[in-house]
Amino acid sequence: MKKKQFILVFICSIIVFSANAFLEKRTKIQDKQKVTTIATFDGYDAEDGYAFIIQEDEDDEESEVTMFFTEISEAALKAVNLKSDEMIGKRFQITYEITEYEEEDDNGYIETFESYKILEVKKMK
Repeated sequence: MKKKQFILVFICSIIVFSANAFLEKRTKIQDKQKVTTIATFDGYDAEDGYAFIIQEDEDDEESEVTMFFTEISEAALKAVNLKSDEMIGKRFQITYEITEYEEEDDNGYIETFESYKILEVKKMK
């Protein structure tokens, strides 16, 4: 009798562990990275968000990239009015968060995406 109970408990535990492993596979994996850099404000658009020009390589003037931020923290919104055209061309120290996550589509393919959120904005002199 004890042998049957042990086998039943063993089989149930295998089923539970397998179900947990399957559920964990479908869960979004998030990796967050915080970055602080100097950038030039390039404007705001309701569809694209806040645009900043960032020089990726300090030694190479041709390495400018425009980054778009659709999310912004309340603290950053209060610090500077980035919806104002007067801020275009001004330099800022921005701190932003990159969140990397994976999503599985209906066909079972996993795609990796990144989202960018401005956390802090400080106007440079």
